[in-house]
Amino acid sequence: MSAGRRPISGSPRRLGQRTRYALLVTVVICVAVAVPPLLIPRQDDRAEASGTPGSSASSQVPTTAPPPSTPEVRKSAGTSRPTPTRPTATPGRPRVPSCTAPPGSGIVEVTPVPACSIYASALGTGWQASGSGTNVDPGRPVPDGEETAIRIQRRVKTRDQPATVTLLAGSPVLIGAKSRLRLRVYGGRQYGTILRLSASPSGGRAGATTVTLQAPPERWTSFVVHVGTLSPGRLRRIDLAIASEQLPQAYEFYLDDIALGR
Repeated sequence: MSAGRRPISGSPRRLGQRTRYALLVTVVICVAVAVPPLLIPRQDDRAEASGTPGSSASSQVPTTAPPPSTPEVRKSAGTSRPTPTRPTATPGRPRVPSCTAPPGSGIVEVTPVPACSIYASALGTGWQASGSGTNVDPGRPVPDGEETAIRIQRRVKTRDQPATVTLLAGSPVLIGAKSRLRLRVYGGRQYGTILRLSASPSGGRAGATTVTLQAPPERWTSFVVHVGTLSPGRLRRIDLAIASEQLPQAYEFYLDDIALGR
């Protein structure tokens, strides 16, 4: 009976192949599950590549760095300082010079009114110009020039009639013995201009002492008068009389840059 049976051959070998196949499949599955996480970089690894190990990207900002400032923050942090302003000349009028003398000099002292600049293209603060026997027109253009000045025109026809220009201050000006009056005269055509200048502390009358000014025709001439000797202590009135007896042909002339100073 045993001789009729066929022996089972190869069973152990097939069993070994199946076992190896099962182990191989198991290994492949484990590798497929375990390897991808190793290939994908972690968030911590990214942080380690860009900064200190174990720190995140948000922790890279230095804690000691000050926050960005804005103009509003800077303004509120400190004490605001006023912007210094510089005085500017009034359009159409020159800058008025300071008339106050240094302490102890005894040269020129001026009350707030009038100003030291009597006339320079416009009448200074506190001064008035008037005429007796003359027409007085401030701000008139000078012939053959672009600048403006006080134009004086004589209205009287005979040499015996006075023709005077008066500059009157709103209040007396305190002056010293060395105080000076500066002015420019543009002489009349053909014959020029001759003037007698006087100064007085009173607004009601002209000064008794006079100084003669003679300007050549059709050009500017500058004069400096020691007004402190003409009106000691105070000054309120300045008179410029046309010397018609010396120059009957005098008809028109101009005044400019009249100022008090040292």
